[in-house]
Amino acid sequence: MQAPQQSAVARREYGTSGRPVSVFANVFAIKALPSKPVYHYDVITPVEERPGRDVPMNMRRGHEIIHRLQNITEPSVFNPRAFFDGKKNLFSVGPLRMNGNTKTFTVNMSDSPQAAGSNRGQFRVVLTKVNDIRVNQLVNEIIAGGEIGQIALTFLQIVVRHAPMLKTDTFNTRSVFTPENRKSLGGGFNIWNGFFQSVRPTMDRLVINVDVSHAIVYDEMPVLDWACQFLSKFTLGRPRRYQVQDLARLSDEDFKLLKSVLKGVRVALSVPSGRRPTRPIKDLVKNVGGISFTKDGMETTIQQYYRERYNYTLRNPNLLGLCVNVRDQIIFPAEICTIVGGQMYKKVLMPGLASEVLNHVTTRPDKRLEAIKAGVASNFLDYRNSPSFSQIGMEVELEPTITPGRLLTPPDIQYHEGQARLSEDAHRGSHGTWNLVRRRFFKPAERSVWAVVSFAPSNFPMQEVVQRTDRLMQCCDLLDSEFAGATAASPSGGVERALDEGLAILNGKLSELRERYQLKEKPPCLILVVLPDSAAAQRKSVKAWGDVTRGVPTQCVLGGINSHPTSDIFRGLDSIPTMIVGADVTHPGPGVGDRPSIASLVSSYDRTFSHYAAFTRVQGPRTEVIEELEDMFLTSLRYFFHVTKKPPGRIIFYRDGVSEGEFQAVEDYEIKALSNAWNTFAGTEPPRPIPLAFIVVGKRHHVRFFSGARENIQDRTGNIFGGLVVDRHVVNPLKSDFYLQSHPGLKGTSRPSHYVILHNQLRMSPDILQQITYFLCHAYARCTRAVSIPAPIVCSRANFYLDENLGFSDFGSTSGSAFNLHDWQQGFKAPGPQKMYFV
Repeated sequence: MQAPQQSAVARREYGTSGRPVSVFANVFAIKALPSKPVYHYDVITPVEERPGRDVPMNMRRGHEIIHRLQNITEPSVFNPRAFFDGKKNLFSVGPLRMNGNTKTFTVNMSDSPQAAGSNRGQFRVVLTKVNDIRVNQLVNEIIAGGEIGQIALTFLQIVVRHAPMLKTDTFNTRSVFTPENRKSLGGGFNIWNGFFQSVRPTMDRLVINVDVSHAIVYDEMPVLDWACQFLSKFTLGRPRRYQVQDLARLSDEDFKLLKSVLKGVRVALSVPSGRRPTRPIKDLVKNVGGISFTKDGMETTIQQYYRERYNYTLRNPNLLGLCVNVRDQIIFPAEICTIVGGQMYKKVLMPGLASEVLNHVTTRPDKRLEAIKAGVASNFLDYRNSPSFSQIGMEVELEPTITPGRLLTPPDIQYHEGQARLSEDAHRGSHGTWNLVRRRFFKPAERSVWAVVSFAPSNFPMQEVVQRTDRLMQCCDLLDSEFAGATAASPSGGVERALDEGLAILNGKLSELRERYQLKEKPPCLILVVLPDSAAAQRKSVKAWGDVTRGVPTQCVLGGINSHPTSDIFRGLDSIPTMIVGADVTHPGPGVGDRPSIASLVSSYDRTFSHYAAFTRVQGPRTEVIEELEDMFLTSLRYFFHVTKKPPGRIIFYRDGVSEGEFQAVEDYEIKALSNAWNTFAGTEPPRPIPLAFIVVGKRHHVRFFSGARENIQDRTGNIFGGLVVDRHVVNPLKSDFYLQSHPGLKGTSRPSHYVILHNQLRMSPDILQQITYFLCHAYARCTRAVSIPAPIVCSRANFYLDENLGFSDFGSTSGSAFNLHDWQQGFKAPGPQKMYFV
């Protein structure tokens, strides 16, 4: 076996600042690659041959078809067995015995003889030889991202997943799961443990990124029992314990919720007896026994049909039916259907379920690393003795990679002039957190008035609200946050009516307060709202009322500056007007296709990078590029100039939520949009390059870092201290990138953010960009600790400003109606840019 060759990719510039450390990364080096030629075949997507139409197969069904083709239909052709990706790529270590480069196979998925004239369950597979490749000679090509290198990488990915996929039917694109040690979550769900695996090129070798993974899985049980368990835990109405007969009296909301959760779930039938194919649920119907249809020219009902055809009397004809074919209206009574085990729940988590899942999946770093190493050595992943590895001549290190990193020096946190900075807290012992004790805000908001409106339940009396308000005012005095007076109201009625009532009570007392404190004529600067637990809907109404309807802040973001990070790097930025920008696109939940995506952009307009203007647009569902970025950015440039009277001479743009597969689209579209906006703003001819550094921020990855035994660089949670930066060994071979674990640990294993620099017209060094990024993680106004991503992209809540009549909720969405962007744009009312509503 031949060892991987060294990469020919040119060595890039690295950062050097900070304290050098060595850390473990959950990546495992590939020691040896296949020396034999690998034959690549293109697979025409297997389709079921139905009269007049072809039915495309999903990945799971594709694997089943190719498995039967190799082992039952034509085993002599596939010797040794080939590897299939479930879509269109098939690889074999030896050439397939096809007598030519193309062959068509017919696969019958049933062991029974095919009925005359029927081709149901019969599939057509066309294989065509594309190329033969030698993976061990293509390491440089793989690392360089060439087309043939990507094919070789796909082959290695299939091989790595092959062994565990033979042991389980529960998997997705990158992870495989096992029912071993599963835990019940209630409501008809279990949580399964598994492993994520991804073959990745790094600067000088190929590695496998391995991480623990988890899946929410439907319980295997009769559908009616499952529905009762689900609704008893997650009903949208008054909590209750559902019995089967209660399913005949479901509210419209609960029926819609149940339909959305069961849509796509495969069920097995108990009538008639015998083995039958499982069917996915397409729709739910009520009163299934009474549904009529025509059979052999005679009208009958489902209840009559089962009694006459199968001698089966429906026990619950007034309950639910499962439609498995909408076009032909094929409907089965739910009482004869059982949910097939091992199916993953891939939709939005119901309220209350997320916390249970989090409690299960949260593990300390040392336990997580132990689980990863145990998985690599186990019979499940089987890196040591995998027949797949042996077949192609591949070997993998069984110990995780040790990589160099650096602990960056944190910034000072500047509060009131003349006060001591917090460098002693950040440098000595707190590692990313600091304390407000004996500190005053750097630049408090101007003196004004505020109100308190309480929606608290009856067990939280108004007297307690008033007492806590008084204590809050005392704390504000200590922080030098200059408030004057407060009134508490306990209104009645709906949220908007109640808030208007509270505002009216406050306005009635403002004259007295203005005279007492010599205040200018202006509305209250803040309404503090007390909400009960689990009040997501009320919070949404409060924010829409305050941010859009009345223009009154309903949170403690008052135009002042609590604190800001400071350092030589930040002070150096002050020589040129600098704008920090954050942008993201949020999408509707999984399985929801008729809701818009929401694009947001925030941009700084002060020297301390503490004030940001916000701009938001709605766009087509699951559109990742920001379609109106040019207009949004042009508006932000003009706002910067309006406030500072200067154009920005340096722009650092953080773009959140972009996957590796979307890098090119973002480069082609968004950086061009920013350049167009810049030239429109500058009005120069010929156009000048935009002074831009464009950085993608990634959080949805599986790279983790762990403290080595020889260095004491971990906090009380077992996580490495905040400020860890890694830009060697495990990074992208083509792009300039780095991992930054900026925040201190709270619970479980901290996830570093991954920063990829797509454009750097500013020619900033890695050290400068890494430190600026780290320092911005200390600028979040709502807490006294570093956060995991730069403050400008910690924004949310834009969906609160959509008209409620448009139905933005991810729960219960099963309509499948056509998407109309114009309606959503008309129903979206965002606050003005000067309000930091997103904090």
